[in-house]
Amino acid sequence: MLNLMKLEMKRMNFHTIAVCFLSINAGILGILLLLGVDPEITAEDFNNAEQIMILIKTLVVAAFVIYASVLLSNMVIEEFKSKTITVLFTTPVSRKKLLLAKVLVISLLTFVMFLVSISVLTAIFSVLNNAFGILWFSFPIDILRENMMHLFVTGIAVAGMSLIPLVFGMRKYSVPATITSSILIVSVLSSSVNNGMMNLFSYTAIPIVLGIIGFIIAYLVINKAVKNDF
Repeated sequence: MLNLMKLEMKRMNFHTIAVCFLSINAGILGILLLLGVDPEITAEDFNNAEQIMILIKTLVVAAFVIYASVLLSNMVIEEFKSKTITVLFTTPVSRKKLLLAKVLVISLLTFVMFLVSISVLTAIFSVLNNAFGILWFSFPIDILRENMMHLFVTGIAVAGMSLIPLVFGMRKYSVPATITSSILIVSVLSSSVNNGMMNLFSYTAIPIVLGIIGFIIAYLVINKAVKNDF
């Protein structure tokens, strides 16, 4: 399985992935910097560093769950739609292992990008806030260390959750359905509850459950896909 994952990674365009990764983080950082434009409006929703951390986590999760659906579309859905997957299926390797390698690579990449983005954005925004006083309260980089275990668990959950759109995309090998379903998922989970900054991402149990569901769904979808005739 590891060899298949390595081969799948060699087929990926990491230059494009790197550009997308940097663009996403630049966009999120831009949103964070906008918090300092009008302090009075910002004060209505943000009063402490923990709320800023929730915002960063929500934006990063949303961005990379959607980006994972783009990777799923390119690496799985498009290959089934164009039937180029049949070339891979002619090799003397289990169809299930070939597809599992694809989704595991996407999950691993999503996990890594999530943790790296959270760490980098928190560090950069902390430095900028200390230097330029973007917020009227401190945003210490120590908050990253305090939340590291929660973020690590959330990262694993996001890696599984990012696979849920696969079940929608594989129905008719539809790229729009794959991406749209990911947008709907993050829209529901990132919506505020209790009239505050708290959202469903804030409760560790919910992403974990969705992550487990995502891994199960991916396995079941792959089991069904390998039985189809091409």
